[in-house]
Amino acid sequence: MKSTIWLTLAAVTIVCGTASAAGVNLVTNGSFEQGTLGIGSFQGWQTFLGDISTFVDSSGQTGTKYGQATDGLWAAYFGSTAADGGASISQTLATTVNQDYLLSFDLANDNGGLSPINSFVVSVGNVTAFSFTDSPNQNFIHYQYAFDATSSATLLKFLGSNDNSYFELDNVSVVAIPEPSAVSLLFFGSMAIGFVLRNRK
Repeated sequence: MKSTIWLTLAAVTIVCGTASAAGVNLVTNGSFEQGTLGIGSFQGWQTFLGDISTFVDSSGQTGTKYGQATDGLWAAYFGSTAADGGASISQTLATTVNQDYLLSFDLANDNGGLSPINSFVVSVGNVTAFSFTDSPNQNFIHYQYAFDATSSATLLKFLGSNDNSYFELDNVSVVAIPEPSAVSLLFFGSMAIGFVLRNRK
């Protein structure tokens, strides 16, 4: 009886450990907290500025409206024009081949009261996850994209331009998606423990 309980507990512990690892964000500084070097110096990210008006702070306010930050007090702004080549921010993630992952991020946009002339592209590895052109004004919208890693090093890249104002990016995360079998094992393991303990009484 005791061995059954301990074996079941061990199985559930292993699965819980796997589920916990699955929830770890692979993105460094997904909230874009400002680095010590000022504009564009977000730790963990490589940035390309089409001009110096890109990657400014979010005025130190947390919220869901444009001009704020959904996570922390800072956000990454993309204000370089199309003529300047836009601006990009990227990070190489350590991934496991054939593992499923979920990318999520918050995106807002403002056109400065003018007709929209903008674009925003999100890519994972060599695949375009999202592509926006001439987007209207919007407060933060939460986006998600599931993908299967094909390499142990996956490039996550955001490229944007806005001729009249800024796109604003925040709250970026990439987490592993637990295998359905692991979730099932956790459920049935918990059920088994309850069944054994009840019969023991």
